[in-house]
Order: sequence, then structure tokens, then C-alpha cells
Amino acid sequence: MSDAIVIGGGHNGLVCACYLARAGLDVLVLEQSDTVGGCIDTRDLPDGRGRLELGAYEHGGIVGSGVAAELELESRHGLRFHRREQVTLGPADDGARFAFWDDLDRTVDGLVPLVGGAEADAYRRFAAWASAGMRLGGSLDAGPPPSLGQLAALAQATLGAEAAPFMQTLLGSASNVLRSTFSDERLMAPMAHWAAHSQQSPLDPGTGAGGLALAAFHGPQAARPAGGSRATVEALVRCLETAGGRVVVNAPAESVEVVGGRAVAVVAGGVRYAAARGIVSAIDARRLFGVGGAAGGGHGAGGGRGDGPGAVAGLVAPEHVPARLARELRRIHSGRRNVSELKVDAVIAAQPPVEPAGFERAFMLSANTISDIERSFASVQLGELARRPPVMIAFPSSLEAGWAPEGKAVAWISTFVPWTPASGAWDEGQLERAADHAWSVAEGALGAKMEVVERRVTGPVAWVARHGNANANPNHIEMSIDQLLGFRPTPSLSGYTTPIEGLFLTGAGTHPGGGITGVPGRNAARVALGRIGVEPGRARLARRARERGALLRDAWQATRALRRSS
Repeated sequence: MSDAIVIGGGHNGLVCACYLARAGLDVLVLEQSDTVGGCIDTRDLPDGRGRLELGAYEHGGIVGSGVAAELELESRHGLRFHRREQVTLGPADDGARFAFWDDLDRTVDGLVPLVGGAEADAYRRFAAWASAGMRLGGSLDAGPPPSLGQLAALAQATLGAEAAPFMQTLLGSASNVLRSTFSDERLMAPMAHWAAHSQQSPLDPGTGAGGLALAAFHGPQAARPAGGSRATVEALVRCLETAGGRVVVNAPAESVEVVGGRAVAVVAGGVRYAAARGIVSAIDARRLFGVGGAAGGGHGAGGGRGDGPGAVAGLVAPEHVPARLARELRRIHSGRRNVSELKVDAVIAAQPPVEPAGFERAFMLSANTISDIERSFASVQLGELARRPPVMIAFPSSLEAGWAPEGKAVAWISTFVPWTPASGAWDEGQLERAADHAWSVAEGALGAKMEVVERRVTGPVAWVARHGNANANPNHIEMSIDQLLGFRPTPSLSGYTTPIEGLFLTGAGTHPGGGITGVPGRNAARVALGRIGVEPGRARLARRARERGALLRDAWQATRALRRSS
């Protein structure tokens, strides 16, 4: 018997397990796949032919959140990051290259010849406002999260006259935020693309904060794990094992046993694993509790556009799910805009030239224009491949040796595609045609051909097989305004607790959402430790006082910055 069991070995599940184990609990992680990591998936090709990064790429979030330092991933568990000045490159089809450095002045200087002095100055002012706004927003990451009403009250109390424009930005669309500030559609494109990381169109309400994100990141350098994204996962596993925890792979969870209103065991892969003190689910709430009645669905590969009708069985038996929670679960949605993702990874004959020099090391966001990315989401919703889809491009081999045979390189490309194509479910032919199209768009953006030596395509169906998320959504559920903050994933579940004693929730489907930050895992661990009595009440109160003090300090600093930049 373990003290605590974590269902799901994605990075948030592992982060949560590490915090629990370091607090003295005997922790077991159960993972359905043959390797842990979830959306992080680095694979070696046979016979030394190279290495491909199939999943998530950048890991600056887990550095910026403080999770990497708190868990001693670098200082004690062997994780090493490539830190770089070149943060993001936005290559446009007309040959313009929008280079975003960690240094704001350097970025603005590079924008002047592309968009003119007035537009570059507008970017400088926008970056200052965005940085201040994101600083305040980031101070709310240490959950449980506030409701929208509580956030509005906090903004009013701390920001005063700046509260209204701040809230309007959060509730509005990224497109409106950007179009009301800039005139050059090419400059707006990488910022809108960054906002669309959440699989939301920049036209959608509630994406406004995402529109600030790229401009807000001047200062810290970008971070990419040496050896590939799996290095972060491997360091987390070492951290867990050092603290006495362990991982079992090929163990898909089948049920959570509830006795006397308390979660006591998990059955996975035909084996019953008992938990003495608590169970944390790092898989989404609908898979944990199920969905009855008129909502649910959307879990199969190509089986309908989003949340179709029908019931979905969960790990928890229906009789243990309160009626109010069941109603909330039916409102959770994923895939209603028919958006999914396609990855194309390849060993290529040579590294293509990238300007400015050194930006072959950057993470590239090529949407061409903001109108192009807006049209792309409209096409995808109709089940069609976009004419000019946004593509994310990176070359992991540019940062270190070992990714490809001598003289060759490795390309990483990702784009948005329909979960359900208008022509029917995905098949091999459609997948290859979509991959060819994304590859051609990437070549056009870079202005260079890339000769493929070996290629691997990962489509929506393969992603579901890997991590089981509905509609292959890496965020578990949509990052829409009605599923953020105190609504994520539902009002009753937004505090990482559930109505069942000893059963907790974490992962990208909880606050603050997706991305490689580890924050949902840390937050859930803190709540669980408090609920099961591992963190003494006095220590918990002291920590919350420190966090509240930090929040107020950040809010005060943000207020000053917002007023200076207005």
C-alpha cells in the first residue's frame, strides 16, 4: 500500500508526485503509456539515425514558475538547460523576419527597418504594458484560483483606475488587443500565434491575455532542456525516486475505488493499488468522473466533432458523483471548434539558413499575418486544412550535437488541423497530405527547401493513443474564458479538491492550464498535503501569508508599470 497514488505520468503528475514524496509520503505514479511524459515525448530512431522531439519543445515555464528550482532539478537531479538570447522568430512569407530577443531594446531596434519607427515605438509601449499585466496575472497562478468576480475585486483594489482596462483585456480577444495597438499585420502575427497556443482562435473572447504573452517575455532568456524535452521528465523521475517514490508504466487506470465516501484504491492494468492517504488524478475531470446524459463524447479518434451526445464512463462509479457535479461535468467542453494538432518531425539533409544569424536556435512562430491565422481557425472549424496555416518551427539539432548524423539536422514542425476532417475520419493518406502541406508552408516561410532523410508524422489519432486526452487536446479541456480561473475545470473542482474525500485533481485541465510550467502539479500537491494533514496548519497559514504578500507586492509593482506605460 502507498500513502498516495498519482494517476497519470505527464509532467504535472510527476511534479505533484515529487512534492508529495519530498513531504515524506510514499508515492506511486501510474502511467498508461510505455513511457512517462504525456505531451513530452522525445524518441531515438534506430541504428543511430537520429532523435526526434515529437511533443512539447520549450520549457522556460518550469524555470520561470520556480518549480525546477524548488525540486532541485538542475542542482541535484541532472537537468541542464540551453538558455538563449534568441527567444522567438516570426518569419513571414514576404521575407520579413521579426526577431524577438530577450532584450527589449534590441528587439525594437530590429523592428524599425521592418515596420517603421512609430510602429516599433508602439511595440515598446505595448511590451511594458504587457509585462506589467502578465506580472499581475502570473501572481494568481498559485491557486486555488479566484473567480472572475474575485479577480475583478482584486484588480479594483490593487490597480485602481487601471483595473477596468486590465479586465477588458483579459475578457477580450487577442485580435482586438493587437489590432487596436498595431497596424502591421505581419508584426501582429507572431503575437496572435502565441495567443493561439491554447488552440483558441485569437478572435475568441478571453484570449486577450495570450495576446500580451510574447511581448511580456522580454528579460528572461528562453530555456530548452539539453538532450531534449524528455530530460525534464527524466529529472522529475529521478527527483521522485530519490524521495522514495516510484513509477509504473503500461498501467492504464480502470477505476477508482470509493469506500465510505473516501477514495481508497486505483485499479490499473488489472492490478489493485491501495492508497492510505490520498489519490491525485492528473487526467482530466471527465475521464475521472465520467459524463452522463446529453454531453460527453469526443473521446474517440475522429469520432465526431467535439462534445457529441452520449454518456462516457469515468473511473469513479456514477453513484459517487453528486448530481451538482454531474451537471457541471456536462458543461465541460473540448473540441467544439474542431481544433487538433499535427506534428511533423524529420531528419533533414542540412540545416537551412535562418536570418538573423543565431535564430536557427530560436522557437519560430510563423503565421504570416494576423488575418491568415484568423482565417486558419475558421477553416479548421469547417473541417478543412487552412490555406496558410500557422506553423511552429524549431531545429533541436541547432542547440547541440547528437540529434542527427554528421552534417544533417532535425526539424520540428507543428500546426493546427481539424479533429474531424470534413471528408471523414483521419486515414494515412489524409495525414500524409496534411503533413506535406505543413512542410511546404514551413519551407515557404523560411525561404528554403528542406530535403527529408526520414520523417515521422504524429496526428490527432496518435496523440489520443499517447495521452488519452479528448480531441488530442494537450490542455485537457479548452482554455476558453468559461473554463479559466475559478471555472477550471468546473466551479466545484477549481480548488484541486473533489467531493470525494482523499481524491484530488491536477493537470492541464486545472488552473492555470496548459504549458510546461509544473504549476498545476505544485498547486494540487500543496492542497493535498494540507487536506491530509502533512503540512501543519501553522506552516500552511505562514505560506499563504507569504504568497499573499508576494501577490500584493507584484500587484503594486504592476500598477506602477501599467500607469507608466499607459
